[in-house]
Amino acid sequence: MSDPSGPSTQWQALAVAADDGQLFLDAEAARACFSACEVYISRLREHQRTATSLTDISGWGDFASGLQLRDILAAKAVGGENNMVDVLQSHIDVVEEMKMVFAKFFVANNAVDQHNAADLRAEGPN
Repeated sequence: MSDPSGPSTQWQALAVAADDGQLFLDAEAARACFSACEVYISRLREHQRTATSLTDISGWGDFASGLQLRDILAAKAVGGENNMVDVLQSHIDVVEEMKMVFAKFFVANNAVDQHNAADLRAEGPN
């Protein structure tokens, strides 16, 4: 059912439209999109792990300017404003929303198929 306050993202709006029967997608295409989302999320998580490892960098020497540069670059990877780990997480969050929308189409189709099969079994052969 629709949230009375309304969806906060475009993908949440698409999920509501799918729930309300206003958006349609072939189940096979939805499965392919869902799988592509899973692959993309896996890659984004790997990039997050790489970015996290960039907080422990060396080779900048003992001078204050080298240490400051090291700290600036580490903050760009993790912990600073608009750092890479958080930016990648925001992408992951959006792709997770996309997955939920795509799942609605093949989950709904499976439910309809199971319902139809149950009806056919109940009626028996003619």
